[in-house]
Amino acid sequence: MTRPLEQAVAAIVCTFQEYAGRCGDKHKLCQAELKELLQKELPTLSPTEFRECDYNKFMSLLDTNKDCEVDFEEYVHSLASLCLYCYEYFKDCPPRPPCSQ
Repeated sequence: MTRPLEQAVAAIVCTFQEYAGRCGDKHKLCQAELKELLQKELPTLSPTEFRECDYNKFMSLLDTNKDCEVDFEEYVHSLASLCLYCYEYFKDCPPRPPCSQ
């Protein structure tokens, strides 16, 4: 039986692989792939009122090597930042049951 952290790591890798390569390089996300990933996999964190220019800005923040794509390392760094933000936001909540703030 896999543990939750093992499942989380597998989900991170599998999600990237599911979306990467639909438009080209299977090891990178183009902006369209990143947009679809955000909309489908993080719907409560990617507002529906995002405009195309918002996705352009988000892409430029994640694309640290400026190759107009997000590779796996850039993707993982963005998820780590999201985890840090969530930890800071929820750190004073009791560990169980999960906070519903």
